[in-house]
Amino acid sequence: MGFAVELYFDPSMERRIRRLWQELADQGIRSILPAIGSRPHISLALLDRVDPTTAPAVLASLASDQMPLPVEFSSAGTFPGTEGVVFLAPAITPELLAIHRRVYSHLTALGLRVHEYYRPGRWVPHCTVAMELEPHQVPQALAVCRGEHLFVPATLVEIGLVEYRPVREICSFPLSLAAGPDRAI
Repeated sequence: MGFAVELYFDPSMERRIRRLWQELADQGIRSILPAIGSRPHISLALLDRVDPTTAPAVLASLASDQMPLPVEFSSAGTFPGTEGVVFLAPAITPELLAIHRRVYSHLTALGLRVHEYYRPGRWVPHCTVAMELEPHQVPQALAVCRGEHLFVPATLVEIGLVEYRPVREICSFPLSLAAGPDRAI
């Protein structure tokens, strides 16, 4: 078991990614994400443990002080190694890096250990669309991703904490800071 802090998409993009999962399945490329109860997301942190009383309070506070984030996928890719992961990568923006740094800072202030690949300077923002693929399926999955109409503007509207495998939501909060004349997105 592990835990993840995740950013969730607006309903339109969530539907597009779920359609992609179905398209992959139709091509014989099984994405385990729907089967384990995952929502389309961008992970900000992976942790081995969390305090179920303090972590939700921290995320609620962060969410109330965070505007929804515009995001747009710029590429499809894969990680090195044998995990068979295929993902969509968003264009990296200062705002996306800032929320990642804030989450990391708050989690580590609680004494929590964030997995090394999710630390500032190492984190690769991504939305996993398939994992545990056989080596021959990776290029097929990438081809399906490139053919989808996912490279459009979207918005990250919610932050959540989940326990995984299977995925069980612990909490989620809308990103709710309203834009004002002196607030940049």
